[in-house]
Amino acid sequence: MAALNERQQKILADIRDWAHENGDQISYSILLDILQNEMQPFSDNEAGINLAIRELIHEGIDIEPMEDGDAYPAESHDPEAFIPALVNISQLTLNISALMERLENEEIDLSPVFQRKKDLWDDIRQSRLIESLMLRIPIPSFYFDTAQEGGWRVIDGLQRLTALKNFLVGLPSEGISDETCLKKRKLTGLQYLTDFNGKTFDELPRQYVRRIKEAQVVAFCVQKGTPETVVYNIFQRINTGGLQLEPQEIRNAMYHGTSTELAEKLSRSEEFLEATMYAIKPDRMTDQEYIIRFMAFTELDYEAEYKDDIDTFLIKAMKKVNAYEKDDLKRIETNFYKVMRYSEILMEKNAFRKIGEGGRRGPVNKALFELFSVCFSELSEEQLETIADRRDEFLSRYAELFSEKAFQAQIRSSKRIDCVKRINRGREFIKEFL
Repeated sequence: MAALNERQQKILADIRDWAHENGDQISYSILLDILQNEMQPFSDNEAGINLAIRELIHEGIDIEPMEDGDAYPAESHDPEAFIPALVNISQLTLNISALMERLENEEIDLSPVFQRKKDLWDDIRQSRLIESLMLRIPIPSFYFDTAQEGGWRVIDGLQRLTALKNFLVGLPSEGISDETCLKKRKLTGLQYLTDFNGKTFDELPRQYVRRIKEAQVVAFCVQKGTPETVVYNIFQRINTGGLQLEPQEIRNAMYHGTSTELAEKLSRSEEFLEATMYAIKPDRMTDQEYIIRFMAFTELDYEAEYKDDIDTFLIKAMKKVNAYEKDDLKRIETNFYKVMRYSEILMEKNAFRKIGEGGRRGPVNKALFELFSVCFSELSEEQLETIADRRDEFLSRYAELFSEKAFQAQIRSSKRIDCVKRINRGREFIKEFL
């Protein structure tokens, strides 16, 4: 095997010096980031990277592996590790007219299923964004995921793009089938150019139309080849709109497909709504997250594939279900209805809830939802009917479960070992009635 060249040895020496200054250790992710950086001579050189790693180990440098996250706190939403050298984000300077053209041709996806609700700004706030362009005041940059062919996906800037769509491009008029007949909103609440209140974009003087179209904005575009974990991390970090994206909103954005379509359908089902007593709010996709959890714990081997990181686990399930055929989707749907129906029959208002002293019930609990999703999925309707014949006894014993300190601790934890233990305890409990 060829030895490292002079420049590679220089980089290796810098890594070695840094490791010595930090207790003779370096994480594998940082090491790989340095070695794979496209400006370095190790790029696309697997043999050279392996040789460098062996030399460091031989010299007593401890290379810490990438962690799945054994010490993550409950309900962690940290993504898996990624190599920053693989990030490919370009910076473009665009005219507003270029964004208008993309919006007009539906080459930027503004669908709320991919983001937060797109009409959070009222007409006054949207109008003042247009006024800023007329006043030559720069507006904040945009972030797009441009990895997919045919269109851009909004990471940040949805409200601003919605304003451009509403006031500069226009929306189809109600009752008119001609899609070329677009109606633009009238400006309102302008602070400085008050003469233009009540005017549409087409009614503005040519000078201001030109000023708007020629205004420049910065767009950061995530290019093809950038790891999904990077895009996910950007969704989590970027927050110029003031509303933090919820984890399920991000997952919906990145892994939209049959899994999210089925989750939306099941979250609206009477079986789910009645089992949860309409207590799960739908406005930030919390209800759909419960459905995705159901899919994950019933379609994946949670004992092997859940690594204390709920995000990674749910994403893995979404990817799997996105590839399912109709028969598998129907199987999930049928099983889900069965589990929800018997959860309501057996536990009534206490379904998926902790029962405290005096019968006081808590809110819907995700750990209990997962537990009964697994346990009831494993039973036939005949077995569930057998349990239903002893419903009063079942409900009484269910309340007693929460006096067990070990079980209480297990349902408060997101660690894999506690997840396995609480589901196993659920199985033991249910077997008492079969």
